[in-house]
Amino acid sequence: MLTFTRKEGEAFVLILSPDIDPQTPIGEVLAGGPIVVHISRVRGRAAKVGVDAPLALDVVRQELLAD
Repeated sequence: MLTFTRKEGEAFVLILSPDIDPQTPIGEVLAGGPIVVHISRVRGRAAKVGVDAPLALDVVRQELLAD
């Protein structure tokens, strides 16, 4: 797991690594563009996060996933 700090108004981007074949399933998903995660607001211990992702990708809170 990568852990780093972002401040309010900053973002991080998920892109395909150059050593991964773009024809792989993840390459095909990211062909629609990178995934950008924005930190919109931080209040106390909570952060408001926005995600810009290709339409082929579902963004779901972890607790909603079935085990």
